[in-house]
Amino acid sequence: MDGDALPRYPFEDFRGELPDRLLTMVRDEPVSRVMLPDGRPAWLVVGYDEVCTVLSDARFVRHVGDLGPDGVTGPANGGAALAPDTTGQCPVTGPRVRDLAMNGPAHASLRRLAARAFAARRMEAYRPRVQRIADELLDEMVAKGQPGDLISSLVFPLPAMVVCEVLGIPADDRERFNVWIADITALTAYGTPEAAEAMDELRAYLADQLAAKRSAPGDDLFSSWLATQAEDDTLSDEEIVGLAVGVLIGGREINSISTGIRALFQHPEQLARLRAHPELLPSAVEEILRYTSVSPMFLVQTALADVELGGVPIRAGDAVMAVPWAANRHPETFPAPDTFDVGRPHNPHLTFGHGAHFCLGAALGRLQVEIAIGTLLRRFPNLAPAVDLDELPWRHERINCGIAEFPVTW
Repeated sequence: MDGDALPRYPFEDFRGELPDRLLTMVRDEPVSRVMLPDGRPAWLVVGYDEVCTVLSDARFVRHVGDLGPDGVTGPANGGAALAPDTTGQCPVTGPRVRDLAMNGPAHASLRRLAARAFAARRMEAYRPRVQRIADELLDEMVAKGQPGDLISSLVFPLPAMVVCEVLGIPADDRERFNVWIADITALTAYGTPEAAEAMDELRAYLADQLAAKRSAPGDDLFSSWLATQAEDDTLSDEEIVGLAVGVLIGGREINSISTGIRALFQHPEQLARLRAHPELLPSAVEEILRYTSVSPMFLVQTALADVELGGVPIRAGDAVMAVPWAANRHPETFPAPDTFDVGRPHNPHLTFGHGAHFCLGAALGRLQVEIAIGTLLRRFPNLAPAVDLDELPWRHERINCGIAEFPVTW
């Protein structure tokens, strides 16, 4: 199909719901050709099995570069991803620096070292601290009076403060992170001088924090990675800084908190069910992660070889964007996929990814969604939206859209 004739994607402005056209394609057209916002043609992949393949098959890579025998790929010249490269790396002539966006043995070795700090038991140990932060933020919201804004009061500051807590860096610096990360993650940021400068400043700051933790270690991710480095000197300082960048960018916003509350308001029978049976909260969190979306976009990958996907031939070099939140509505995997069910018994959603690149911070993300929503429902039995849900403003300047303001009463 000629590029000018390709359908433009996203099909419509995102306001919290995946369009009917896309949901129909999940069942009837799992692989199709579209034009991305930056003008590139790409394969849009929305079927469950097909998305799993793209996210886990070594023939689809996040960065195209010098793929050597060690499995290292450098950043793509011109960019294989619509989202900005969060590593901040440039091609080097010396020893290669691993990052979690790589593929093959290089990625596997770094992930093995990084994962020790993200063990589910270790993340669960942060529960009291996350609970304390959530309670303090909601205390401040109550003190300001009704209506309160869930976004500025809880959804925005909670992950930022938790990330600072788990990395062991001053929470007072989070405003600096806001500026840097806004420049890095803006929809138009990829490849811009502003994004590169912000990334350089962020990495320099984190390098200073790493040096401070080497002198005075604590109970945090930096200190944990330094302990790992002492046991395995293949983990370099630059790689630790890269891991911290990923944590800051990937963990700083958890829009599933606001989209989850929105979904509960949209389904009052499910909200009442969850209030009556708080033991359903863990399964409700999984259903929120499956059912809600914060963007129609995802990372754009590149096919390294000719491959057939969903009966469609894809050629080496083609751009491929698999959309997990669309695959989360596949009827063969999720019975009644468009029904929001807080007690759904089997929920193999792809919101945290699949395969070798499954999100390392998934346990911490789940913990924050569970604590935030559980605390809201427990503390505010009369919690209600202060405006019509259709009037909630959405951000469109970033890859992850998110709700801009969410006024509530209690």
